[in-house]
Amino acid sequence: MDAFVEVVKPDGTQERYPVEGAQVTLGKSGTAGISIPTANELELEHLLIAPRGKEGVWVSTSQGALTPTLLKGKPFVNGMVPWQAELVIGRIRIRVTNKRASAKGEGQQVSPVIVLAAVVVLAGAAWMMLKGGGQTLPSAEGLEPPPIFTDVPSTCPANGDARDLEYRAHSRGDRFRYELRDGVEAVKLYAQAAACYRGAGDVERATEMERQRDEMREAMDADYAARRLRMHHALSTENWEEASVEARALSSMLVEVPDDNAYKTWLERTRRIVQARYDKSRESRRKKRR
Repeated sequence: MDAFVEVVKPDGTQERYPVEGAQVTLGKSGTAGISIPTANELELEHLLIAPRGKEGVWVSTSQGALTPTLLKGKPFVNGMVPWQAELVIGRIRIRVTNKRASAKGEGQQVSPVIVLAAVVVLAGAAWMMLKGGGQTLPSAEGLEPPPIFTDVPSTCPANGDARDLEYRAHSRGDRFRYELRDGVEAVKLYAQAAACYRGAGDVERATEMERQRDEMREAMDADYAARRLRMHHALSTENWEEASVEARALSSMLVEVPDDNAYKTWLERTRRIVQARYDKSRESRRKKRR
């Protein structure tokens, strides 16, 4: 399938890049598939562009981008856009087309600027391959993060003791900030304690346990969203240490999610790669200090 990205710069000049493969990234990083290093309004990897045949093009904007992507004048985060639709990022205009250039345009020589950019991109990609032990980061395109809580109990366990369950829930909840999986367990224990209290006719305690269950769950969900955002930003800025920390934390929060979940599989692979890159960068710094 022929797919091209047309970039119109503030001075009116236009560059046209073919999309090689299933998707391409666009940003000011040398490792972006379409690299525009002079565009200050762009993040290192601002857009993910994935042609989808007759359906159009899937486009996703980097989370936390300082300059928003606009489609028809409105902020655009991600989704399908039709061919030829114009996206605006600051003073840059971008179109993805499945139409070849005119015969006159095809007969022109390739701009030296484009050739140089391609060399920079290839060199950057090769360097990233070396840093990551030959592994490239997998794409999370189209993957929906699963909910943390897939099965919150609603019944009192056999021979369950409401007070013991409440005590255990408090203990796990107190350790939530230090061990995230304890927060997941606390939600389950609060729910079980509520069911046991309600079964014993203590409506007041049951209501209190449900309140604390919901409070813990909201805190976990908010932290989950914040950590996904921080990891995405760390990946886009190549901060491997922070990306490694957040990936490990997210893995702990998804302890109840089945291992065959697509997002969890992506997260685990990403965690291993960023950890390898962080280890390499740390070893490099250590050698320089010698």
